[in-house]
Amino acid sequence: MSAHHTAESDPDPVAVPRAPEARLVLGLLWLFLLSFAFDYRADASREGGAGIDQLVFLGLCTGSSLAILWLGRRYLTIRPGVWFIAFWGLYLTYLLADSVLQSVPLGRSIRVALPLVFCFFAIVNAHVAGCMGIRPAKIVTPVLVVACINILWRIIHGFLFKDVTIETVRIEVQSPATNWIAAWIGCAVLLRGKFHWSLLVAFGVLFTGIVITVTRSLFFPVMASALACTFCYLLGVRWRIYDLPGLAKRLSPVVGLVVLVLVGFVIAAVFQPVIIERWNERLFFNAGTQNLSSDISFLTRAAEADAIWHILNQDPVHFIHGRGIGSSYYWDPAYMPEIWKVIPKEEAAVDDIWFAGHSVWTYGLLSGGIIGVLGYIVLFGGVIINSLHAAGANASDPGPDQWLAFLPFVATCCLLSETLTANPFQERLTGILFGIMVGLPQAFMVRSSWIHASSRQLGQHAHT
Repeated sequence: MSAHHTAESDPDPVAVPRAPEARLVLGLLWLFLLSFAFDYRADASREGGAGIDQLVFLGLCTGSSLAILWLGRRYLTIRPGVWFIAFWGLYLTYLLADSVLQSVPLGRSIRVALPLVFCFFAIVNAHVAGCMGIRPAKIVTPVLVVACINILWRIIHGFLFKDVTIETVRIEVQSPATNWIAAWIGCAVLLRGKFHWSLLVAFGVLFTGIVITVTRSLFFPVMASALACTFCYLLGVRWRIYDLPGLAKRLSPVVGLVVLVLVGFVIAAVFQPVIIERWNERLFFNAGTQNLSSDISFLTRAAEADAIWHILNQDPVHFIHGRGIGSSYYWDPAYMPEIWKVIPKEEAAVDDIWFAGHSVWTYGLLSGGIIGVLGYIVLFGGVIINSLHAAGANASDPGPDQWLAFLPFVATCCLLSETLTANPFQERLTGILFGIMVGLPQAFMVRSSWIHASSRQLGQHAHT
């Protein structure tokens, strides 16, 4: 059956038995994902702890995960998902043990590591759901809902509860769900069988967030999604899931989406011209007009990276195991005269920083050394390989959810596109969303194991 003629509501020709607890686990998965749907960006330098709302989020997240773990305990050792569970569990143990041995304050370590811990929870939860026979579309649907909620909520929360205006708003309202939803949209446009109204909703939410936050780097996930999905489509042509002439037809919704973007910019220019002015400044920024040698975003990243290198170089053994997650660092003073031309001194706390940095790779090196960096490489590379392997394993009998087999690969590419200029794992929700992507291929691997069994059953029915 070609994925071109199927939709998620269609029955899957490959029957995967559902466990008796599957319905309950699916409900708990919704609760787990919704637990941090209304999370928001707090002051990174604040050490006063979480508010009551975030403690409630934490309780829902942890409680639902423990319940899924208990209900699905007998599925934990099923391969290949068990390898990701074991690997990421050992990696977290290493990071926290390394921090304790280096006397990093435990509260800091736990707070900075929480997104990575939630990633572990999500890997386990998605793995259990897939092994219980829950369809991939059922697993991904709450992820899409939560991503849309959080992008809109960040904007609402920023204007209502923070001192931001349309003239000053920036990363205060930026959601970590942006790169994931960019991946989902790319897959829905190029790899999905039929058009669905949810594509328009997701597209509107994505570009509303991009336009309002005036963040150039958010275009990186969009471009990464387009390139990765094109690669997946061509791979699908080779596997005879798609046909090459169909590529042009599948790109037709892009024309409509581009028109929507242009209409949105026209509306913004009429009612909020300051947004267009700010985008003009961001896209065509001239460092010379402010007597800067480079773009301010590059200067802040360079100041952080150079300081981290100096810190580790004081005792080169730390290049192997880092200084511990949650350890302090600073911005290189050599960059500060230029940075202070743009960022006021009173707003730039640059002497004792301990949040998760502006890059996965530089902070990974600081917190875990070469071992820490290798951990991320193995995680990202493993998801890419596992996603494509799962897609290939189901290519002989693609079902209505086949397009979602490529989603973890595309989502990883989108996440990687941001890692040089940002550290997505500063955010708790990033850990949850990406962890689901790590565990999602397990559902397709379980399905592939039933392909031949379903074929035999069909053959027996045909002869009776």
